[in-house]
Amino acid sequence: MLVWPWIFFGVVFSLGGIQAGNHFANVVMENPHTLNFFVTLIGNVITLIVDILFSFSILRFSQEWVSDNKGVTVFHVSLISALRHHEWPWKIQDLKHLFVRNRWLLATLAGACIICFTFVPSSVTSLINPVTFNRTTSISVTEIDLSSISPDCINWFASNQIPNQCDWKTYEGQYYTTCLGENQMVDVLEAGRGRILSSLPNNTQSLTFSQLSNSSLHFLGPIRGVLPMGPNGVPAFNNLSSSPFSIPSQRAAMISYNYTLEHQGLSSNVTCSPDKESPIDIFDLVPPVRGLFQYNGTCDPDRMENIFEPNKAFLSILCNNTLAFWTCKSKQTDGEQSSYYIYLRGLGGLEDGYKSAIGNITCTVSPIQPAIFNVTYQSAPNLFISEGRISTSPIAFPGFLDRAMIAVGGVVWEAQNWESNLVAESVITFGAKVFNIPPYNPIIQYMPLYEAMIQGIIEYEATYSRLLYSALDGRPPTCTRPVNGVASYEVFGWSVDNRHVNFGEPCCVGYPHYSHCCVENSNEEI
Repeated sequence: MLVWPWIFFGVVFSLGGIQAGNHFANVVMENPHTLNFFVTLIGNVITLIVDILFSFSILRFSQEWVSDNKGVTVFHVSLISALRHHEWPWKIQDLKHLFVRNRWLLATLAGACIICFTFVPSSVTSLINPVTFNRTTSISVTEIDLSSISPDCINWFASNQIPNQCDWKTYEGQYYTTCLGENQMVDVLEAGRGRILSSLPNNTQSLTFSQLSNSSLHFLGPIRGVLPMGPNGVPAFNNLSSSPFSIPSQRAAMISYNYTLEHQGLSSNVTCSPDKESPIDIFDLVPPVRGLFQYNGTCDPDRMENIFEPNKAFLSILCNNTLAFWTCKSKQTDGEQSSYYIYLRGLGGLEDGYKSAIGNITCTVSPIQPAIFNVTYQSAPNLFISEGRISTSPIAFPGFLDRAMIAVGGVVWEAQNWESNLVAESVITFGAKVFNIPPYNPIIQYMPLYEAMIQGIIEYEATYSRLLYSALDGRPPTCTRPVNGVASYEVFGWSVDNRHVNFGEPCCVGYPHYSHCCVENSNEEI
């Protein structure tokens, strides 16, 4: 009985806790009152056993001591009774007789022994009572590396460019569309919304992306171009290495968990400003069709390149709230990446339409680079949080960004209907509802919102591009990067710490103290 608490403590401490079985944990957690009853009962039974063994040892030791000592007094008998029955035998009027010679030391040790025994039930209960405790483990996955400079990786990207034609396909049980923009309108607007919300202090509104996974992914804040690949990421691309999360029984036993992975996303910066002129040209169909028109744009040949296919023109609806879009990119120089220029042009016949509310806007997208972000998943709210940029690197395949920017134009084009444009209305609605900006205020006040909306759309298109490339076969190993992280999860079982050393002392403190005092004073006259 002296040794078992320390053996139990040592085993649990060395293992970092002992996790209970799933069935036992579920039963116990659903019946906490029953747990308290049985743990207290076990503590009392062990206390009774300790009490009996201690009493036997006191009785045996006293018999030997009395037989070897002829000067046994009433004090000795009272002391032995106190130790055996854990009761204080002396009254207040007897205290003056205790503070003579060495009696005070023996009486003090007897009192300490009695007090220690009152803590034995609590000591045992604290040691054997199952609780929730946290464990940590390292986890790792893999993802596409947009910064790889390997020739075979660059060639693989170049030979597998994202097509303009949209079609449904399936990969590992997940349906997805093979193009950018067209069928992800809700997600795209949600990404822009997330970027705008991230500018609010203490934002608590989460985003839901239904096109990235069959079970939907929820983000708090911007998506930043990452595609979660961890335990709760996109199931179709789950390549989690061996860990407690990859073992179904251990994962099922987790009460809650958080993990952080260093995913690769995109780092970008968008700045917008009103412009007096626009490179977007508007022209009628041939033959003309009422309510329809075409538009395209012209890029400055000295400074820019056109990223759209030659003679590209968008067919659109002409109404009081029409938004047109065009994109150019700067010519790439040695050692520098290209910047992108996004042009928006509001059209309409009314004074309070997009022609006056939006006018001409020119946005500059600084060189976009792959960046590593800390992406944290929290199981309790079922949310991903992407933050904390760690590093950036040049992108090896610029065509990846070209397709993403073309997709942004496709989103604006697809968002147009007979009444308004969903992209513009999202910005105007946020300005009015959240930031209290009048809907048709001078456009300068809406610039930060357009910047956030465009940046969010770019980030989502980068995320979906990752999904499309992840579904392709034949990817060279040089196009893959390891994603490392750490997870913390809560389980139910037995856990100990340094405090239990103090809690366990009452289980054995009486034996050495009593033996010491008796040996030291056995031949002294009291």
